[in-house]
Amino acid sequence: MKLELALLAPFLALTPASSFEQDHVAQDRLITYPQKVYFTSSNDKERLSGSVILLILEERASGRAIPRALELNYLKSGKVVSSERLLASALAVVDHTDLRPSRMYPDAEAAQVRWPHAYRLMLNVPTDLIADSIEARLTLQSGSHSTQLTTRFPIAAYSQKTSLIFPFRGKGIVEQAGVLAGGHRNRSGLYALDVLGLTDNYAPVLSGDDNNNDPRNYAGWGREIIAPAAGTIVVARNDHEDQPVTDKADPKYFLPQYPNGGDPGNLVVIDHGNGEFSMIAHMHKGSVRVKVGDHVDQGQVIGLLGNSGDTTGPHVHFQLQNGPDWERADALPFHFTNVSNLRLGGYFNAK
Repeated sequence: MKLELALLAPFLALTPASSFEQDHVAQDRLITYPQKVYFTSSNDKERLSGSVILLILEERASGRAIPRALELNYLKSGKVVSSERLLASALAVVDHTDLRPSRMYPDAEAAQVRWPHAYRLMLNVPTDLIADSIEARLTLQSGSHSTQLTTRFPIAAYSQKTSLIFPFRGKGIVEQAGVLAGGHRNRSGLYALDVLGLTDNYAPVLSGDDNNNDPRNYAGWGREIIAPAAGTIVVARNDHEDQPVTDKADPKYFLPQYPNGGDPGNLVVIDHGNGEFSMIAHMHKGSVRVKVGDHVDQGQVIGLLGNSGDTTGPHVHFQLQNGPDWERADALPFHFTNVSNLRLGGYFNAK
């Protein structure tokens, strides 16, 4: 197995306290995000699958230990089938020290917790050799003493519960995919897609004028956005101004809470009633046709494709997540029943 390390931006939010052990003890420990690690195909031709994990050293003791090595053991049926070892120099490359525990724990408890080290690791392994768990062992040194912290987390293939169709009909192209394709990296969007609508001839714009940066020149502008599956609306925003030009995400049109980007613009989140929530974002101002509490059927029009939020051109953003709040939910892998070829740069025709 091959372990690839990627310099990735830190997550903006972390798993809530309920997803970790509740019986916290006053000692250092190793925790992981996400706790449930899903491996998805990262390279079909090479038959590779991958995932991204965040490994956090949580200190509850007073010491300031220095990480010296990290060992990852891949296990299948309790037996180690492969191992990787990273020494201090490699750990320093993937270490992020700007993460804070305040969003995981109540203020009083967060004040007693430190996250001095957090390692973002991108894992790529042969699909046929995927283990069922990974054991992470971090060696720490404090003065002349060394100790080890160990955690084990399962590897799973996610079983999607909701039968989804793509959120618009017609032709499109994937312009940004998930984290394994160098795309979305935030907590709930690890598998998200950004998709442009195309003409019948698979063109992204309606004219060939390279100087025309009017969003209305995009083929997908104003296309009907539909509910990918039945459910209840739990989030709906409709009053966000669209970016007036393409090729530029102007912060002036971001909401105040997103000064550095990440604004989803006008969006809808649908609760499918089984722990899965669809989020559809960047819709045109005033076009959202549903409100919180409404029930929608699969294929029902919920809005129009637009250019609101942090976007450089009209497109639809879709992701599946395990909660209603995209800033605190975890990402879920997904597929659609009516389209395939949803790789980066992939063309499709959603019937």
